[in-house]
Amino acid sequence: MADSDVVDIAILGAGTTGLAAAYYAGHRECSVRIIESLDRIGGQVATLYPEKTVFDVAGHPAIQGQALVDLCAEQGLQYGADVRLGEEVETLEGVDVDGEHMLAIGTSAGATYRSRAVIITAGHGAFEPRKLGVAGIDAWEGRGLHYAVGEKEAFRDKACVVVGGGDSALDWALGLEGTAARPVALVHRRERFRAMESSVAEARRLADEGALRILTPYEVREIHGNGRVEAVTLENTAAGTLERVDCDALLTLLGYVSHLGAVKDWGLELHGSRKIRVDPMTGRTSHPRVYAAGDVAWHPGKITLITVGMAEAAIAVNNAIAEIRGDKVQPPYSTD
Repeated sequence: MADSDVVDIAILGAGTTGLAAAYYAGHRECSVRIIESLDRIGGQVATLYPEKTVFDVAGHPAIQGQALVDLCAEQGLQYGADVRLGEEVETLEGVDVDGEHMLAIGTSAGATYRSRAVIITAGHGAFEPRKLGVAGIDAWEGRGLHYAVGEKEAFRDKACVVVGGGDSALDWALGLEGTAARPVALVHRRERFRAMESSVAEARRLADEGALRILTPYEVREIHGNGRVEAVTLENTAAGTLERVDCDALLTLLGYVSHLGAVKDWGLELHGSRKIRVDPMTGRTSHPRVYAAGDVAWHPGKITLITVGMAEAAIAVNNAIAEIRGDKVQPPYSTD
């Protein structure tokens, strides 16, 4: 497909929601182009937790993140969507082509892509990790400091310190059991965790067995090493005491700071600075023929889950088709 070729639906983001949107559009015999700023499909699932076990996707009692992405790609790309990776969307404007109104998307690659409708499935938008307030923290990146777990095997038999109190930190403190050296140290600046109760209960069980060491309320004050991380100094903020802990891998799982990038300048009605307000009945934004689904979309009562994003993709695609074709919203059933 040439850059100038017109497609029915352009999908901005190749995560699980974007792939679901590609499936539903292809099922309705629409031509599709997916534009993704990352150099791979799968979005945040593939980038941040490919080996994390996901439990709350319908039809999968338990599935690893990358396996879920692979299945979503197999389903979503079966109709031949044109996929453009490593291109960040920059501009969106309406254009008239041979008497037909379309949307033109400009990207960081200098390309202009035209489509009859746009569905934004950009997740949390562009994101970067929250960092520890430790002097010289950036110098340790790639030398033992990690902001995500790509492959668990990279931490085989290493002394690991995991910092954070949310689901990601708890998940990986538990997930590295059996791979990393015992005990994995879990450091949080508060006594209480923000993670799921079941994860906290499992962490305390492992701590009782000696497989996990829970350090609360503690904070990282200094990183030590000669070329690579070798130890960290932790402060018990309740007692005011310091402790040095051996460490081959420091995983700071403190969440991510996200932003919409250029999308925020497109004149769409926003909720806060990182969400696009949509009609929950249709997925439509404040602009005609521009829809949003998944974590980037907001409406009252919104829940951010992978399964919700997939459902919103179906709603957005079928309403977009109704708008551009004057066709019915309800798709045909996919069963034989």
